[in-house]
Amino acid sequence: MALLTENDGDESAYMIEDGDGDEEEDELDVAGIETGAIAVADVVSVGAGGEYNNCCVCMVRHKGAAFIPCGHTFCRLCSRELWVQRGNCPLCNNFILEVLDIF
Repeated sequence: MALLTENDGDESAYMIEDGDGDEEEDELDVAGIETGAIAVADVVSVGAGGEYNNCCVCMVRHKGAAFIPCGHTFCRLCSRELWVQRGNCPLCNNFILEVLDIF
């Protein structure tokens, strides 16, 4: 089982350590994301109250949000483009059957 241990003198990075004391070379930042390997969903800023302010597809503030059946929210334009061109959610890969505008 891997454990996170703080690097000496560096409070912003952690190392993964196995139970036998071996350390892996990949550094993790405070959020637990490997440095240099950031997923699309992890780059979304969180506003007050825990709600997401940016669309994780275009990385711009929601310009009228829309739900897709799996429950993920994107801006209306991205939702329609995903539905027409890709046909499934970029986060969970479920099929998009319809797009529901929220505001």
